Amino acid sequence: MTASGTTSRKGRLVCLVGMDGSGKSTLARALRATLEERGLRSRYVYGGFTSSFTVLRPVVGLARATLFRGERHYEDSQTKGRALKNTTLSTLYQYLALADYILQSTYRIRLPLALGWNVVCDRYIYDLAVGIGVLLDYPTARILSLLRRCLPVLPRPHLIFLLDLPESLAYQRKDDIVSLDFLKARREVYLEMARCHEIPVLDASASPEQLHKVITEQVLRRIEGKA
Repeated sequence: MTASGTTSRKGRLVCLVGMDGSGKSTLARALRATLEERGLRSRYVYGGFTSSFTVLRPVVGLARATLFRGERHYEDSQTKGRALKNTTLSTLYQYLALADYILQSTYRIRLPLALGWNVVCDRYIYDLAVGIGVLLDYPTARILSLLRRCLPVLPRPHLIFLLDLPESLAYQRKDDIVSLDFLKARREVYLEMARCHEIPVLDASASPEQLHKVITEQVLRRIEGKA
């Protein structure tokens, strides 16, 4: 109970996931600002995989450099040759990256939620699973299995939206994507993931204003206890 006699409540976790170029960052920041305007304590969190600050950093860095020639993830995703020639190292990198992400999420996501903050996540474990899977040329079933194993040890989203758009449009929006094939492979996995996990799919080719309205209405209903 709080001092006022009301029961304290953990924050709500809202996640926006999807391909690069789908507008996740813009919409996540706009949603966080709207929640704050409504008097709802909220934080924007980049929920993608970032440079590690945990004890696993040296090991993850070594595995990444060995497999992908430093930071050349996109380039190597086109050939996958070096990564897949050593399946042991590929598997090691996968589990190290996931373990590191889980540790990071404790500080970035789980703790704020426990303190009552509403967290708006720009990307989440769904994106990391897709990224690792496509990078290492996993079949879709294996990527989904990887995701299922990770979800129980991470905060579960109260609301999640998949922002989907044609890969050709995503390619036009971003200037750091190697090829349409790279985006096509990711999109196919995202859509199957949404189907299996019953994630609402939003048309990210719509205007940001329209998408913001749709997302905000659903989030406010959930946070304010109207749904």
